Amino acid sequence: MTRTTLTRSQAKPYVAYVVDDSGNGRKLGEDPHAIVRDGNPANLDDDNSKLNPTILTYPSVLVGWRVRGFEPLIVAVHSYLDVRLDDDEAADLAVKCLDGIEWFSDIACHAPDFIIR
Repeated sequence: MTRTTLTRSQAKPYVAYVVDDSGNGRKLGEDPHAIVRDGNPANLDDDNSKLNPTILTYPSVLVGWRVRGFEPLIVAVHSYLDVRLDDDEAADLAVKCLDGIEWFSDIACHAPDFIIR
C-alpha cells in the first residue's frame, strides 16, 4: 500500500460505495445508512453519562484504489455497531464489497492502494 496525498475531505467526493461490518455493501446514498460517517472522537468520554447516543463515535475508513486515467474509487467502511475497525478489517470488507459486484478484473489487483482515516 502506498501513501496518498489526498486528505479525508478531498477523498470524500470520490466515495462510490459504503460497506459495514455486517457485510451490507451498497452504493453511496442508496439508503439512509449508506453515508460517509465523520464520527466524533469527543464522544469517547470516560464519563458515559455525557455520551450522546445519536452521535457516531468512529468515522468511516476510506479504502481506495487508483484507477489509471480516472478518478480514484473509494469505499467507505464503518462498523454497524460503531466500533473501531482496523485497517486490515476495513480493507477486507471493501474488497468483499467490490468482489460482490465483480468490480475487479484481475485477482492480482484486489489490494487497496491507500487507506484514509
